[in-house]
Amino acid sequence: MCKEATSFSKHEDITLPTNSYEVASTIHEMTNSMQLALTTTCIHKVAMVVIALHVTDQGKVHHRRLSRIDQSVCYLLESLRPLVRKTDKVYVSGCSMIFLLLGANLEGGRIVQERLWDALLWRVHSIPEDEAWYPQNMAIGHSAFPEPCQSIKECITEASKARISFETPSTKATCKQATQQTKDGELSALARKFGVPYLSLLPRKLPAKLQQLVSPQLAQELHCYPLGRERDILTVAMSNPQDHTVLDRLRQETGLHIFPVLANPRELQTVLEQFI
Repeated sequence: MCKEATSFSKHEDITLPTNSYEVASTIHEMTNSMQLALTTTCIHKVAMVVIALHVTDQGKVHHRRLSRIDQSVCYLLESLRPLVRKTDKVYVSGCSMIFLLLGANLEGGRIVQERLWDALLWRVHSIPEDEAWYPQNMAIGHSAFPEPCQSIKECITEASKARISFETPSTKATCKQATQQTKDGELSALARKFGVPYLSLLPRKLPAKLQQLVSPQLAQELHCYPLGRERDILTVAMSNPQDHTVLDRLRQETGLHIFPVLANPRELQTVLEQFI
């Protein structure tokens, strides 16, 4: 976890309701707060999901650097907090977000982890440049207490271990990059014409359940890449989101409604080569 957090208090510089999360500067303070939450609610088991972000100033000069990084974390949290219950506890520690799921077990933590990860990917790809900084990499993990972890502190440590991660490819200010940005702009315009989102970057690792829905063999055959599932809707990255042959085949193979998004063809090819 980053050590740039403020003291244990309500955050002051964001648009989220002040009672939606708390800020902790150390694991000790967070552990004490979590144990107090369990005591006051008379709940004896919890699951935990931890999202760790690496956010830097990306070479930009800003007179309130830490506040800007905090703003980036909170911009992402804004879309994630509604995905857990109001009674669940959420903590921010530097560049990490910790979700304490009261009364949930390890399986419940895994389910919420997948839900938060899907939403996080969408939120990251829609960050306005003037509002927040793009994370260089991010990871998510989960655990539970009292099974398998026997203490809250141990649970925090285990949940902080990355089960899924995503790293933004490094970029250099070259003519090649400028050309790629132009292509991204053209593809983004094409996506708006199609009425679908555009993703220039795709996650390298997928949850096991997505791989069970769309096998690497099927993904290679149809030249598509599963991104997430929400109830009976499967989101899939494609180089041609209007290819009805592929969409119909995916519906038949998965039994789900398909929500296509446009992906950069080169990026799609890269992840498919790694999707084995």
